[in-house]
Amino acid sequence: MNDFEIVLDECLGQIASGASSVDECLARHPEHAVQLKPLLQTAARFDAARDVKPSLVFKARARTQLTNYMQAHPRRQSRTASPLWRVAISLAVLAAAFLVTGTAFAQGALPGQPLYAWKLSSENVWRAIAPNPVAVDLALANRRVAEMTAVEGNAAGESQAQKGYLEVLARLKSESDTQNQILILQTLQSHQKKLSGAGISIPDLNQLLSPSGSNSVAPGSSPAKPAKTPQPGPILPPPAQTVMPDLPPQALTAMPKGISTPQIPPPAP
Repeated sequence: MNDFEIVLDECLGQIASGASSVDECLARHPEHAVQLKPLLQTAARFDAARDVKPSLVFKARARTQLTNYMQAHPRRQSRTASPLWRVAISLAVLAAAFLVTGTAFAQGALPGQPLYAWKLSSENVWRAIAPNPVAVDLALANRRVAEMTAVEGNAAGESQAQKGYLEVLARLKSESDTQNQILILQTLQSHQKKLSGAGISIPDLNQLLSPSGSNSVAPGSSPAKPAKTPQPGPILPPPAQTVMPDLPPQALTAMPKGISTPQIPPPAP
């Protein structure tokens, strides 16, 4: 605080307690009189206003004016919903809360448990609205594998989980995108390894991943074309042999040099 603020605070305290008046404060601090005078006069008026009490006539007049104003400007009543609408809204909120809570609890259900059907229904909705159905199918396949290992020894539960896995596997087999095929192949190989470690065998999965399987997933490859079976050609008769007639030795020696022995065609059959 500077000197002026200290002097102002001191003078306000003296005026409020009645120990000094405005003029007395100004006389003690002439160097700040110009700044102190309007401030101290205003403070003195406020201090004097504390003792003012309204008369009965003023109170009555003010009450009458307030009543007239309230009558001329009635408060608008807010529209409230009917009891039927309130009940309907409450039931809708409860149903939504129950649906969300039930769906969250159902995600941990295993085959054979009461909430498992709810879990499958929520997964169908999830896949229907998902922008990438392949990613959802991979996640669902992971769930089915986890369920099969969790219910190992429970024939009914294992069969139900295996049925759901085969449904997802059928959708994944029809995927034609090369990048998705690579991801699908890696995921299915991990499933095969995990299920084999748990003593569970899925014939369709093993056939799909076998090198000689007709439906094996091979990213970017086309199915091998069957080898062409050679077609038998036309049967040709054996080449005809040249038959030399029997000539006497004198005829052969009498032929001039450089002339080949004449070729006589074979007799007609």
